[in-house]
Amino acid sequence: MSLTDLSQVQTVRLNNNQITVDVLTLGASLQAVYLKGHQHSMVLGSHQIADYLGPCRYFGAIVGRVANRIANSQAQIGNHLYQLTPSSPSPHQLHGGPNGTDCKNWQIIKQSDDAVTLQVTLQDKEMGFPGKLIIDVTYQLLEQGLEMKIQASSDQLTLCNLAGHSYFNLDGHGSILDHKLCVHADHYLPVDQDLIPTGEVTPTAGNEFDFSHLRTIGRDDYPGLDTNFCLSLAARPIQTVATLKAPLTGIELELLTTEPGLQIYDGRHIALSANNCINKVELTSYSGLALEPQHWPDAVHHSHFPPILLAEGETYQQTTQYLFR
Repeated sequence: MSLTDLSQVQTVRLNNNQITVDVLTLGASLQAVYLKGHQHSMVLGSHQIADYLGPCRYFGAIVGRVANRIANSQAQIGNHLYQLTPSSPSPHQLHGGPNGTDCKNWQIIKQSDDAVTLQVTLQDKEMGFPGKLIIDVTYQLLEQGLEMKIQASSDQLTLCNLAGHSYFNLDGHGSILDHKLCVHADHYLPVDQDLIPTGEVTPTAGNEFDFSHLRTIGRDDYPGLDTNFCLSLAARPIQTVATLKAPLTGIELELLTTEPGLQIYDGRHIALSANNCINKVELTSYSGLALEPQHWPDAVHHSHFPPILLAEGETYQQTTQYLFR
């Protein structure tokens, strides 16, 4: 998207007297989430739209058409090996490439006081992928939070793995390493130096990736998180997969999803001035925790991972809920 297109970006405000959410059409991004009785947003965001193509890349956006990494930007789809557009300077593709769904200005399809549906179309061969892919996302306010439903369909066999990429800080400031986290996952995916899964599926029990009980994120054995936690081997009925609790406000986020994986990233590279930040605080390393329900990364290269192929006539579907208490 060129900078001249940013004048076309719209902001949609949803409100049900308990929760207020601001959604940008750029990337279908959650710009802010406010709870009644609290002045700060629960998610990180910027007042400046241009930041979402710069220091706030991916903040709150729907990322894809394939979230996370594809090793060497190559994918076997059907009988053809596709060379995808890498996320330079890396040789690998991240979040659908340099012009993925987060860079698109989505169209508003339907809107009410407490819900909005946005749509984007990715063309055949865009970022190297086959198939014209049409994606809809609906944000619906709930009594205690927000529901996100994503649907997608293609006119030919392609890959599809979409994710919401909001960074959470339930206190509105400080480090998320002081938050407490619980993840209902028995296994995680080890990665190499480029953050590409090795193919191993490793138990979490007893090691530094064990978040089976609510624990402070940044302990002495903190491993650094840019990690896929394995929730299941396939999409399944929606259920609670993680809990995040703030040390100061005591606010808890309960995350529910249908997805088989949860990528958790600790925001170690975040940097944004206080002037631009929604919460009027400087954002630095570990200012927000990204919780990204999705299929497992680089699944196209690992036959034992949940598959991300989407055939013509099929519908990709994800439901994720963010509940606050």
